[in-house]
Amino acid sequence: MRSKTTTDSADETERTATDGSGEYSTTARRPWNRTGSTGGEDGDASLGTFAAAQAGVMLLVAAVLFTLEMWSPEFYFVVSFLGLLTLRIVLAPTDRVPTWWSRLNWVVRGGFVVFGYLVLQQLPELLP
Repeated sequence: MRSKTTTDSADETERTATDGSGEYSTTARRPWNRTGSTGGEDGDASLGTFAAAQAGVMLLVAAVLFTLEMWSPEFYFVVSFLGLLTLRIVLAPTDRVPTWWSRLNWVVRGGFVVFGYLVLQQLPELLP
């Protein structure tokens, strides 16, 4: 089989398409940060973006819960944890998995353990 080589833009490296198979061997795009340059070796720019976004979500959640007089540590944890899970979907790295992203998986697993504990704690109130 013959191979063709194409490039889409300056930010994307070369990809190779095999004729007839429909499969592409693509190297991912370089990470982008606010200055338009690539991040550090371990995706430091994307870590900063993720941390700032999570801090913003948590501050917003606290402000809304206090304003609506619905504050409780359990409810704050649940809504902030949902924010964390949402940010993980929105800001997931596209090129490679940085070390900090792999470590964040352990934080999420711990969050699910705490969430399960909170659900089990409320279970007797829900059952007749």
